[in-house]
Amino acid sequence: MVKVKILGISGTPIKDGNCDKMVQEALKACTQLSDVETEFITLADKEVAMCKHCQWCIENMAPCKIKDDAPAILDMIGQSDGLILGSPTWSDTLSPPLLILFSRTRYISFFTHSYRNKPVGILTIGFLGYGLDNALTVMKNMLWLSNMIVVAQGRAIASGRVFGKRPDYLEHGVLDDTFGMLQTRLVGHRVVELARMLKFAAENGVGVPDEYKRIFTGGRVRPREERVFIEGAWREKEKI
Repeated sequence: MVKVKILGISGTPIKDGNCDKMVQEALKACTQLSDVETEFITLADKEVAMCKHCQWCIENMAPCKIKDDAPAILDMIGQSDGLILGSPTWSDTLSPPLLILFSRTRYISFFTHSYRNKPVGILTIGFLGYGLDNALTVMKNMLWLSNMIVVAQGRAIASGRVFGKRPDYLEHGVLDDTFGMLQTRLVGHRVVELARMLKFAAENGVGVPDEYKRIFTGGRVRPREERVFIEGAWREKEKI
C-alpha cells in the first residue's frame, strides 16, 4: 500500500470553531484508511500577510520575502501528498484567510511545479447556506493557478437551519449536519484515494516528460541561469 501524508488547512479566523471541526472531521476520515499520516493547521492563530504585488518574487525568481507564517505553511503544502482545504463562506463568497495565503504563491505558480497534480478536497461552511457554491468555485479557481487537482468537495451548514429551524448559533453545529458530515468524510476518503494513485504513478514514471510540463501561463519552468530579466519579464536566453 502506498503511504501518503494528507495536510488539512482550515482558513478561518475563529480557532476551534466550525470550520476547524469540519476539516478535522475530514482528516479523521482519512485515518480510517491504512498507511495515512495527517496534519492539521488552522489559520486562526497564524500570521499571514497578503501579497502586495511588489514583484520582488518575480524579479528575483525567489519565494516571497515577507517574514511570517506563510512560507512554512506553503512548504508543508508542497511536501504533502494530498490536501484538504476548508473555509467559511462570507458575504456569498470565500472568506479572506485562504485567499490571502494563496496570494503568496506567485513564485510557486510562475517558477515551479511543486504543487503540480496535487489532489485537493475543498470544504466550505455557512450559517444560512447562501453562497456556498460561489465559495467552492473561488477555491477551485485559486488552486487551478498551481496546476492542483480538485478531486472532491463538500459543504455544510452550522446552524439549526439545516433542520428547518430558525437559524441559531451553534458552536459546533457543523457536526450536526448529517449530510454535510457525510460529504466531509467522503472528501477525506477521495483525497487519500487519488493521493495514492498519483504518488504511485509519479514514482513509476507515469506522466509527461519535463519538456511538456507547463505552468498556467503556458511557459516552461527553467533554471534562473537560463533566463534573463528584461522589461519586467523573465525571458529564455536562447530566444533573445
